[in-house]
Amino acid sequence: MNPATIFLQASEVRNIPGITLKSFIFYILLIAVPGYLFEVLPLPINTPELLIGAIWFSYFILTTYRFKSIRQTIISQLDVRCFKRWRTYFYILISLILPYAFLHFCLNYGFLLDKNYIFYFKNHMIPATGIGSTINSSILTPITEEILFRGILLVFLLKFMKPYLAVGIVTILFSILHPWDIWIFILLSGFLLTITAYKTKSLLPSMVAHGLWNLYMTQLFLYF
Repeated sequence: MNPATIFLQASEVRNIPGITLKSFIFYILLIAVPGYLFEVLPLPINTPELLIGAIWFSYFILTTYRFKSIRQTIISQLDVRCFKRWRTYFYILISLILPYAFLHFCLNYGFLLDKNYIFYFKNHMIPATGIGSTINSSILTPITEEILFRGILLVFLLKFMKPYLAVGIVTILFSILHPWDIWIFILLSGFLLTITAYKTKSLLPSMVAHGLWNLYMTQLFLYF
């Protein structure tokens, strides 16, 4: 692979349907407002996290399906043929290896991350999550986030700006909506996932990488 092709090229064209401005704005409102209320409104005590995740996932998928231009855009990016190309696996591996190395470098040397998080890590005080939370984090969340950030927002922004700007905006927004105790790791991971989706022209590789990362963070983090 030519090293220059690893990075974004303005000449690359994504052959996917367009998302209209009206559909985009209306769709974002239908996702953002209920999503915010879902986070801040109190839920019954002991509500299973998998149930909460399944309800939100169902609402997200049904809402996404209702918009024809958005639905067509997402379907066009679920191309399994990308797994016949070896560079797809290259981007998946890069999305896993670089954040892993960077996260553990920051943890071992104690900088760029929240001090409490570093303390909990070094003293083995970060427990694995339950099965429901693991399923939610490793399957449902990656699907919804990749569709929203890489499948819709990135595609929409690419209509109006150069690829590096669109990737930068998506990466920052993705990071803002995640916990800040490991912000630099989220920033790097978000960037690589966006690059993976852009370069492979499919959401499936970034979903795979995202799911594996969340599985690692919920179950395997303290083991290696």
